[in-house]
Amino acid sequence: MAGGKLFDDEFLRRLQRLGLVAKRISAASSGPGQRRSRRLGDGLEFADHRDYAPGDDIRFVDWPYYARMEKLLLRLFHEHSEGAVTILLDQSQSMALGQVCKFDYARRTAAALAYVAMASLDRVNILPFGEGLGDGLKTGRNRGQILQVLDFLEGLAAGGRTHLAAIVEQHVRRSGETGTVIVLTDAIDVEEDLSAALAALRQHRDEVICLHIVDRCDADPPMLGPSQLSGVEAASRMSLNVTEALLESYRQRWREFVRGVEKTCLGRGAVYVQAPTSQPFERLVLQALQRAGVLQA
Repeated sequence: MAGGKLFDDEFLRRLQRLGLVAKRISAASSGPGQRRSRRLGDGLEFADHRDYAPGDDIRFVDWPYYARMEKLLLRLFHEHSEGAVTILLDQSQSMALGQVCKFDYARRTAAALAYVAMASLDRVNILPFGEGLGDGLKTGRNRGQILQVLDFLEGLAAGGRTHLAAIVEQHVRRSGETGTVIVLTDAIDVEEDLSAALAALRQHRDEVICLHIVDRCDADPPMLGPSQLSGVEAASRMSLNVTEALLESYRQRWREFVRGVEKTCLGRGAVYVQAPTSQPFERLVLQALQRAGVLQA
């Protein structure tokens, strides 16, 4: 098991509870007369039932039906898409900052998304990116691989700048399949090429969810008086006297920046979800999947 402080036993228990909640929501939304939620990777589609036989995989048992009728039926699926769930994880230097470290929060969220996807029998491809596209991790349709996912995420570190458009182009060239792409980023230093990156994913016919990682210190930095500022992803320094008027001007610019990121995402057909680091990652994951239509409330 991943034994670092990022992923401990309590984190695993939270993942298991999240998986149960997601399963209950999905089951409730697929009852008679209701529109069935499309699953995360949309790789398997329900086709029919048959009677359960000893030795069958109990993950395919229709438990809601059993609760109503006390009869074991196995759900049968046919594959209509080989698309995986791809998680693009920003590991640039700005992600290492925050009252709550944005990179730690993003890694926990990535782990939770991977767990829910694998529990839904989807394959997952986790790709960290910064100045280049890092070595990724691919899983099968098996949530038992979550410990491998945690070990992989634990070993990542934040650093360097971000070139998102070039990263996405590289990913699209490598990938011969369409699927769901989830981008976890603070969007700092990627604002200019975010539109191009999302356009490339849309042209590739991927479903895109953008989780915009934001921290309280981003929106309202705790500083006043003489200050020395250092560029995080560019070598630059600036000395200035931070006044309340200057802070208010910054706050306004920050709000405009966030609105701009949201507008860009929506304009390119992506689902936009703001992800404050103060929000429990379980709530964020459920919110993101519901907005994307993967889970129906």
